Amino acid sequence: MTELRDALRAVLDFLGAGNLVLGIVLLVATPFVDRFLIRRKRVSFRVHYNSKIGLGPEKLTDETSDSGQLTRLTRLLDRLSIVVIRIRNTGGYDIDPDDFDRPLTFTFGERVVWNARISEAGSAEVREKLRAGLRFFRTDGTDSANGTNGQVGPPVADERDSLRTVRDKMAQRMVRWIGGQAPAPKEPEAEPRWHGVRLETLALKRKQKIKLVVVLEEPEDHPGGETSKEITATGKLADNGIIKDEKRQRRFTLPRLTGALALVLTAFLVLSLVFASPPDDPSVRCVSGDITIRGSSVFMPTMKAMAADYTAACADATITTQATGSIDGVRWLASADPATSAALSDGLQQNPGGLVAQQLAVVVYHVVVHAGVPVETLSTEDLRRIYDGTYTDWNQVSPGSPSLPIRIVGRGQSSGTRQLFEKQVLNGGEGGLSSDECVEKNRDPRARTIRCERESNSDVVAMIGAVAGAIGYADAPSVAEARKKGDLKAVSIDGKTFDTAAGLASNYPFWTVEHLYLKGEPGADSLLAAFAEHVRKHDSARLRLKDSGYLPCVTPEGTPLELCSTR
Repeated sequence: MTELRDALRAVLDFLGAGNLVLGIVLLVATPFVDRFLIRRKRVSFRVHYNSKIGLGPEKLTDETSDSGQLTRLTRLLDRLSIVVIRIRNTGGYDIDPDDFDRPLTFTFGERVVWNARISEAGSAEVREKLRAGLRFFRTDGTDSANGTNGQVGPPVADERDSLRTVRDKMAQRMVRWIGGQAPAPKEPEAEPRWHGVRLETLALKRKQKIKLVVVLEEPEDHPGGETSKEITATGKLADNGIIKDEKRQRRFTLPRLTGALALVLTAFLVLSLVFASPPDDPSVRCVSGDITIRGSSVFMPTMKAMAADYTAACADATITTQATGSIDGVRWLASADPATSAALSDGLQQNPGGLVAQQLAVVVYHVVVHAGVPVETLSTEDLRRIYDGTYTDWNQVSPGSPSLPIRIVGRGQSSGTRQLFEKQVLNGGEGGLSSDECVEKNRDPRARTIRCERESNSDVVAMIGAVAGAIGYADAPSVAEARKKGDLKAVSIDGKTFDTAAGLASNYPFWTVEHLYLKGEPGADSLLAAFAEHVRKHDSARLRLKDSGYLPCVTPEGTPLELCSTR
C-alpha cells in the first residue's frame, strides 16, 4: 500500500493536479468542439424500416379468380420490399446542396428500385424541391436524369398514408394490371433497372428531418424467404462535414475515447487525492495554531509558498500572509500579538523598537528600462541625474540617440525596495509623484521629472514594458519573468552585476538581505518559532528560495552564509 501511495504521489507531483483537471475538462469538451466548431455540418440517417410488403394471396381473392394470375402476382409481391430512411441535420448549421462534395446516395445490394418518395418534409414546397432532385441510377452510370425513361416515377403513397396503406394500394395496382385494366407492361428487361437513389438537391435546416421511402424488388432468381437487408450509403460533405449512420455501432468513437480517458484521469485524480496524501515528513516540526505574516510585497509570494508547504505537512497549522510593503509590515508588528505575528522586510529597518530580525535570503534588484531605451549600462551618477531631473531625455544620457522623454516608474513611501534604492544607489531621495500613467506630468506640471508609482514590483515592470522611455527597478525574479515578453531590459550599474550563483557581490550596490522580524523571542513550542525555524533551515524552504531566484542565508550544511552578514 505504501508503494502504491508513493507511486501515485510521484505521478501526481509530476503531472500536477491542476494539469489533470485541465486535461479532464479538455477531454470532455473535445467532442463538443469537434461537433460545433470543427465538423459543424452533419447529416445523420437511420433505417427505420427494411422489410417485405408482406401481402398474402388471401387478400386478393375478391379481386380476381384467375389462379394463374394470382400466382404470378403473389410471386411478384414476394420479391417486393419497402425501405424507410430518416435523414436529419444534426449539426449546428443549415445544409445546402452546395455543401456536398458528393451527394447522399443509397444503394440496396441486388435489389432494384421501383420508386422513391420524400416524406415528412415539412411543407409541400420543400417536398417538391427535394423530390425534383431525386435521381435513380444504374451501376453502369445511367441515371434517371439522362438515361432511358428518365422521369421520376409516380409517388408511392401520400405522406399521410401508413406503410400498410402503401402495401394495399400497390396490391390493387398489381391486380388491375393482371386483370387487363391497364396496358400490358413491357418485358422486364426493357424497363429501366435502377440500383440506387441519389438526393442531388438535399437541403436541410438545422434540426430538420425528412424520410426517404423506397420500394424495391428482389431479382427473380432470389430464393424465397426473408428479403435482402443490404443498404449502402455514400456521399461527402465539404469543410470536414460528416455523414453518419446512427444505427451503426462503432467500437471506437471520439466521444467514447475522450470520455474513457476523462474517466481514467478522474479516477486517478480521486485516488491520488484520497490515498496519496503527502506522507508525514519527520523533518518538519509540526505545531498547531494560527499565525499572520505581513510585509514585503517582493518576498511575500515565496513566503506564501513556504507556508503552503508547511501547512500541507501540518494540517493543524494555519498561516496567513499579506503583502503590505516592508515598512508598513514592521510598523504593524510593533503593535501586534507577539505570539502570532511576524513581518517581512527588504533589508534591516532602523530603530525597530525591540523587534528581532532573522536573516532569510539575499535579494538582488535590477535597474530596468523599456526595450527601446538606447543604454545597456548606467552609472550611479547617471541615475542620480535622471532621478533629480537633471536629465529629462535619453539623448542627454546617450548623446546622438533620438529624443525620447525619460519617464520614471517608482514605488510608494512604504516600499522597502524604494528605501534600498534611495540608500544604496541614489544616496538621496527618489522624487515626488507627478504623473498617473507615466506619460505626462498631469498631477504636478511644475515637477522636474515625469514620475508615477505602482504598488508592487510586478506592477512596476509591467508599466516599464508598456511605456516608451520608462525606467525603474525591481527584484530579480520579477524582472526575469517580465523579460520573457521582450518589452524591457535590465542594465548594469557602473558596469557591475551581482553573481548570484557564486554568491559574490562584486561591489554591486543594489541588493539586500530579506529579514523575518519577530516581536521578541517566541515560545519554543509555538507555531511561530517552529515556522521561523522551518523557513530558514528546512531543505524544502531552501529549495523554494532558490527556485524564486534568492540565495538562502543558511547553507545546506546548516551554517550561516557569510555574505548575509555583510549587510
